[in-house]
Amino acid sequence: METGGKKAVRAALYGAGAVLGVVLFVKYLLPILWPFLLAFLTAAICEPAADFLSEKCHLRRGVASALCVTIILASLVGFFLLVVVRLIDEAAGLLEELPRLTAGLPQVFERVELAFRRMIASAPEGVREYIEGAVDAIGQRAAEIPAQISGWALGKLRAAAAGAPGTVLAVATYVIGAYFISAGFRSVKTFLARQIPESMRKTAHSVKGDLLDGVGRWLRAEAALLGVTFVELTAAFTVMGVEYGAVIALLTALIDALPVFGAGIVLLPWAGVSLLAGEAGRAWGLVITYLVVTLVRQCLEPKLIGDQFGVAPAAALLAMYAGFRLCGVMGMVLFPFGLMLVNQMNTKGYIKLWK
Repeated sequence: METGGKKAVRAALYGAGAVLGVVLFVKYLLPILWPFLLAFLTAAICEPAADFLSEKCHLRRGVASALCVTIILASLVGFFLLVVVRLIDEAAGLLEELPRLTAGLPQVFERVELAFRRMIASAPEGVREYIEGAVDAIGQRAAEIPAQISGWALGKLRAAAAGAPGTVLAVATYVIGAYFISAGFRSVKTFLARQIPESMRKTAHSVKGDLLDGVGRWLRAEAALLGVTFVELTAAFTVMGVEYGAVIALLTALIDALPVFGAGIVLLPWAGVSLLAGEAGRAWGLVITYLVVTLVRQCLEPKLIGDQFGVAPAAALLAMYAGFRLCGVMGMVLFPFGLMLVNQMNTKGYIKLWK
């Protein structure tokens, strides 16, 4: 019989090993294996259609697989090009409207400068010298900003150019791998199954089902959060009298669903522009909207994810925070999944980490 202390130590070791395994996989194995994992996923998606074409339409298996993979890849490329063309078109339209949108900025800057001058002139001598020094320092830093932005952009361009051959090789590996794996999908699947001991196959099958179920649960949680954000933004934009408020709210909600971005990437710059244009009311409204949306999301996200994954909201929050600290944005998605799988395996008796 194990004592409570030994059980706690074993649970801690299991947990530490699981966290270490996820960190090592994300940092070292995933950058190498992602083309093959994506190719296997593409082949798995194509498998039902390839089977149908092979068995019902009497096409050779290689031809059926190639046809299905080509349709998937062509759809992805078409969608990507559609998005890029749309973005270029929108950017061109924005550049055409930029002179009109910025026509009032010189007057805004003049008003700001006059306000500063009046404030400096009315300040006591010691305070006036301090403010003048601060203004000069800000002016010097502002003058350095273009050079800093230019250096940053050049660095990013150099990094992109240096990484271009590797990216092209990875994409080519994914495309070729998708064709090869799809053509022999049954053999690949059988080979992978043989590598799992007989005693673990039932567990692996259950884990696979839990993983797929977890993806669906996560998507439902994110869809609920997106819907709440969309309703909040639509209501706020309606109150502020924003034109095309529903469309802008939908786009902002979609951006907010991405872990890397968030609603602030739209609302805060918009608030800054509105303030410079003399629309202080709208600027404050956008800032308040951003704070409300962020607060509601931070409160609801652990709760929704916890409910969907069957874990406590505090545990889901801990997994998201630990994932972000250890692996960045990707960890915010992977660690809750890992917690869900461990919880499912513990509940079904495959492992015993807690009661």
